Amino acid sequence: MNWDAIGAIGEIVGAVAVIVTLVYLAIQIRQNTAQSRASSHHAISDSLNQINLLFAQSTEISALFLTGLEDRTSLTDAQRWQLDSIMRAYFHVCETMYFQAEVGTGDQGIATAEEEGMITLLATKGGCEWWAQNTYGFSTDFRAYVDRLMKSPPLQRR
Repeated sequence: MNWDAIGAIGEIVGAVAVIVTLVYLAIQIRQNTAQSRASSHHAISDSLNQINLLFAQSTEISALFLTGLEDRTSLTDAQRWQLDSIMRAYFHVCETMYFQAEVGTGDQGIATAEEEGMITLLATKGGCEWWAQNTYGFSTDFRAYVDRLMKSPPLQRR
């Protein structure tokens, strides 16, 4: 066997090794993406559950929230701060869902599923007032998204 043949065999082995490596990396990236999405989904669910537990554990907070959604101005300053904090927490979770779906690291389905929750809160007098006074804490893209949701006809919200 001459050196040219050995060199050709070496190049073939090298090319096969590169292809195997690329396939391996593609599999690893796919698995990592799936794990990242699963972790993201879990974190979002956990955040929403924390808000739900707040209401489940306190009838006082639930009553304050419902009263504030009906008429935010009827609350004391401290109560309004509580309502505003709960709303900010919920909408920051929604903003995270929106952002992750937009950049492809999150599930568009979970973001779409929560649209009705946002619309329901913002359709109330207190919720609409809250949004008008508290958009400063959210990205311009998310604010535009929520504003579109609020203006869309009920059957064509998505």
